[in-house]
Amino acid sequence: MNETLNNMSKSPLGSVIATVCRMIGVALGLALMVIAVPLTLTPIPLGIPLFIFGVLLLAGSSPRAHRAITGFLKRHPGIWRRVKRIFGEKDDDPENDNQSAET
Repeated sequence: MNETLNNMSKSPLGSVIATVCRMIGVALGLALMVIAVPLTLTPIPLGIPLFIFGVLLLAGSSPRAHRAITGFLKRHPGIWRRVKRIFGEKDDDPENDNQSAET
């Protein structure tokens, strides 16, 4: 998931630093998600991007959360395609290639 932190964990001091970085990432991600829930009800919907940022931070910091989030996305292929498109991956769906060739 994060090669820099994995390489740091080979030494005792690096292992402590990597663990602290992951704990801070998990705590910050969870805090952003909790703060985002009431902000979704405000007239300016700041909660939705804040919640997404918290989920991304949590997924990058916790292997268990990463597996849970990617598992959810793979069970919902429509959302999974949108997420892949946001991060710059091309669709591998042959239906989309046929539709673009026809237009």
